[in-house]
Amino acid sequence: MKDRLIKIIDVKSIVTLMLVIALIVIVIKDIKIDGDLFLLFSNVVTMVITYFFSRQKKESD
Repeated sequence: MKDRLIKIIDVKSIVTLMLVIALIVIVIKDIKIDGDLFLLFSNVVTMVITYFFSRQKKESD
């Protein structure tokens, strides 16, 4: 269990979680920001999530 938790808590995971939480807060709280800025931010979050979930583990030889 500890090993699994340690693997989850790395810089990429923390950044990804922070971006997703920020996007959720912006949407739920209905924070007024420029439409282009919101589109840019949501696209960045989408790209980060796509990278995070589509990367594959390297096999050791």
